Amino acid sequence: MAARWNIDDGPATASISSLPHGTGRGIVDLLFLIGVVALLSLSDFALEFFGLPYNSLGGSILSKIHPATYLFSLALGFAVVANRNPIGYLIDLLFRSMGSVFLLAACILLWVFISRYKGDQPASFLIDTLMGAALIFLLFADAGERTRLTIARAVHIIMVLNCFLAIAEGLSGWRLFPFVLGGREQTWEYRATALFGHPLIGALITGVYAVILMTVHDVRGLSERWRLPIVLLCMVTMPFIGSRTSFAVVFAMAAAVIGLKVLGFLRGGTVPIRMLLTLLVLAPLGIVAVTAMFQMGLFDNFLDRFMHDKGSAQTRIQLFNLLRDFSFRELLVGQTKLGLDTNVRWNGLTEGIENSWVGHLVRYGIVMSAVLWFGIAGWFVDMLRIGGRGAILPLAFVFLIISTTVGISGKTTMLTIPTVLILALVVRERTAGLPVTRPDRTDDVLSRIGRGTPPISAGSGRVRRHQKVELSN
Repeated sequence: MAARWNIDDGPATASISSLPHGTGRGIVDLLFLIGVVALLSLSDFALEFFGLPYNSLGGSILSKIHPATYLFSLALGFAVVANRNPIGYLIDLLFRSMGSVFLLAACILLWVFISRYKGDQPASFLIDTLMGAALIFLLFADAGERTRLTIARAVHIIMVLNCFLAIAEGLSGWRLFPFVLGGREQTWEYRATALFGHPLIGALITGVYAVILMTVHDVRGLSERWRLPIVLLCMVTMPFIGSRTSFAVVFAMAAAVIGLKVLGFLRGGTVPIRMLLTLLVLAPLGIVAVTAMFQMGLFDNFLDRFMHDKGSAQTRIQLFNLLRDFSFRELLVGQTKLGLDTNVRWNGLTEGIENSWVGHLVRYGIVMSAVLWFGIAGWFVDMLRIGGRGAILPLAFVFLIISTTVGISGKTTMLTIPTVLILALVVRERTAGLPVTRPDRTDDVLSRIGRGTPPISAGSGRVRRHQKVELSN
């Protein structure tokens, strides 16, 4: 990827979207890639560790915004101004991404509402939690296949690295970054944080990645030989991260996939030899490894959370009691921060408001919450429109998890990182008048090591997948 600013050479009415797919956007793609790497590798714990008061008290409003969001905004700005017709391109881009535009507009309206009527409520979460997801969608709208493939490879590397770090943290008790909440380090906490920060965030991201690998037929940047080992790695990682809901959903999804495979085999289907050999090798080793870790007591804390949840599940039911004593005005515009904090303590919600939608409702009221939900629904429609059937289960998983956690009612990456995963790994490249181009299943970052350009068979009219084909009229 060349670090240069490419300006299209077409007529004044052309836009970057009219360029051939795969054409690099130079500095735009470079900033986009760096932003994705920063988003996946710099959690709130990491930013606090490096001295940026991202979640803690103090500091300016600029320090409350993730560095990746700055990079995404800068990349989108370059993409617009680098075009020969920036106004026309921007209008065209917005009309092609109306759902994400609705989300941006809803966030701006809620920001104005908070600034005018809810001065005691924070509004910075809107930027990283929701607006960041819309910015990522806009950047992916005109990203070429080369850019998508590069981002996909970076995602695979970071996801695998995070799994190994989480397992290392769970086994040793060492942490890459301190687990700090409310200015106090959680030394008693056994759950791994690794690169993604809070265990609930890490479990969501790992779960989305595993669901994509289990349910999507073609995953960009990953060959079939690595799919099953990485899925097993994610499943081994889940107990060390410790989120029960994500763990249960991922393992239920794995059981469903295995059941469908077995059913298909019994009905006369075939099983790839490579997959069968991989199962025969890894299954016994996995059983031995899991049994050994169980005997060593490494899963005791995780199993204890299932048997003794310390009122966490009950909290998710009791939080609806917050609405019981709401006045009509509070139902419309929400409670004050002081009144809400008192109401939370009075109802014994020691874990806080662990439901994104209730969190919006009690803070901002039914009117502004409905505006925000309309914008979020538009974003979901955009993702489904681009991702097709491959995005349904990952998005359903995201919706389920954010409905049982603070999720998108606070400052998290529970929507932005899944946006990157789905658009980079699931979305297929489509061009006008041409069929869907399926990526080479061996064209992943690991398989490319030591591999040269494949030759064209002599005396054959067939052209290898890695060779360009020129079409003439």
